[in-house]
Amino acid sequence: MKFNWKSSTGIVSGASLALLMLFANQLGLDNNPTWGTKRYVIFFAGIFILGISLLYRENNFIGRTFNTYNGQLYLGVGILSGAILIFYVWCVTIGLWTQWPYETHYYDLQATAFRHGQIALEVQPDPKLLALKGFDLYEPSNREGMSILWDATLYKGKYYLYWGPAPALVLAVVKLFYTKEVGDNVLTFTFLSGTFILLTLIIFELWKKHYPEIPRWAILLGISFAGLVNPMPYILFEPRIYEAAIIGAQFFLMFGIYWLITAFDRPSALRFALAGTFLVFAVGSRTTLIPSVGFLALITLIWAIKTQHKNAVKFIAAIALPLTIGAISYAAYNYARFDSFTEFGLRYQLTSYNLYNDLGKTFSLAYIPPNLFKTLFNPFEIRDIFPYIFPTRWAGPSWLKGNYSDFYLLFAESITGIFIGSPFMLFAFLAGLNKNIRWTTSALIGSALLSFFTLQIFFFTTMRYLLDLIPTLTILAIIGFWQGLDLLKSRPIARFSFAAFGVLLCAYGFVVSFALSLSAHFEALRGVNPELLKQLTWLFKGLLK
Repeated sequence: MKFNWKSSTGIVSGASLALLMLFANQLGLDNNPTWGTKRYVIFFAGIFILGISLLYRENNFIGRTFNTYNGQLYLGVGILSGAILIFYVWCVTIGLWTQWPYETHYYDLQATAFRHGQIALEVQPDPKLLALKGFDLYEPSNREGMSILWDATLYKGKYYLYWGPAPALVLAVVKLFYTKEVGDNVLTFTFLSGTFILLTLIIFELWKKHYPEIPRWAILLGISFAGLVNPMPYILFEPRIYEAAIIGAQFFLMFGIYWLITAFDRPSALRFALAGTFLVFAVGSRTTLIPSVGFLALITLIWAIKTQHKNAVKFIAAIALPLTIGAISYAAYNYARFDSFTEFGLRYQLTSYNLYNDLGKTFSLAYIPPNLFKTLFNPFEIRDIFPYIFPTRWAGPSWLKGNYSDFYLLFAESITGIFIGSPFMLFAFLAGLNKNIRWTTSALIGSALLSFFTLQIFFFTTMRYLLDLIPTLTILAIIGFWQGLDLLKSRPIARFSFAAFGVLLCAYGFVVSFALSLSAHFEALRGVNPELLKQLTWLFKGLLK
């Protein structure tokens, strides 16, 4: 019988890991007789390696996976994606693994209300709050000392949420089977993981159909970038309703874009219907995506008319029907809450500002200059303490500070510009060079630009808002990088230099993304898991010596 070194090595390695964890206490590897998370992970990893090695044959599925080009790629993607998802768990638990620090549970409140057949939340407003006459209750100074559901909407004595209802509708279905309270941190983690998986599927779709000659390392680099780009991990350290709403919208948007891209390549009414359905849920999570979704619908209309003469009506109807039903349903939902088809609840929000009086000031073209700087170029601060890189609220030129309405929050919250924190995004400018996928790139570019424009005209900005743009821009950056590699394939030295430049930008972005995630949530780390903060400080000090 021929000796198979791969199988034998795997058997020995897997068995060794499992046995070491079984007897870790006796061997002095772990002084705690109770098994911890790390011990379980290593033990089951050993069992997995052992099982795979025992079942390995060159001509079966496992053998083909290890010995073929595509099999090795799928294996690499599986390991890489799994590692990133495990990293997400580490982030959302702040290194505790089994304990999820609690934040908010707004979507659970809305889902519970839906399950009980009502729109308003079941939380009863403070009687003192209801005693305020007219619209005096929307003036923050009038509510001092009162108990309120912060940032919720209060209209005619009932609490509502201005955040879109789609995530709560999904959660209401889940709660038919799981009745315990679900925090917004769980939804943030779930939607972020789902968004990353969908980005991976989109990357695979683009590789198989349009860039089959791209080397495997470039595919793995793209997937790594999609999962670790700022602020993907960033939002997991403080996963509240705000983060859940944004990443929930991106999850549904990426689902819609995935079906749209596949429909452009392999047209079918079902794919367009699925695209339309998920785009509805995207808007139903975050209404600021209306322009982007509208553009995607417009591109589909133009594509169908120009390229699908016989089936144009069928494909247009397939995507238009769910979009129409969604728009009518949302309008009816608004009317049932606020007696207006176009009121989403922002006007009646109980927050730091009197939005009832100042709603017209929330969007303005006058906000574009400082927002452009903050979104694209606002730098981070380098300090001599761990984690060394810290986000800043504002580090822009002084001439941008004047001539703006008092309502505009120039400093807002901390934010690091896209090209400062993730310069790999510069490759997005090359995405339009491939004319063979012009419909896909046109859809992505238009959607990204409209999301970008919406960010620029809003009175407030912060790091999490970048997620309205980052997933779509990530796809474009990966397309652009691959396109550059493809254009330089006959010039090996230039191609190597281009590839090395891309890898360096990506690596830089990973370091900055990780550091910003920690430094921006320094107090959370210190309060929830001070031991982790101490260990990380020692580790990085040792590395930098």
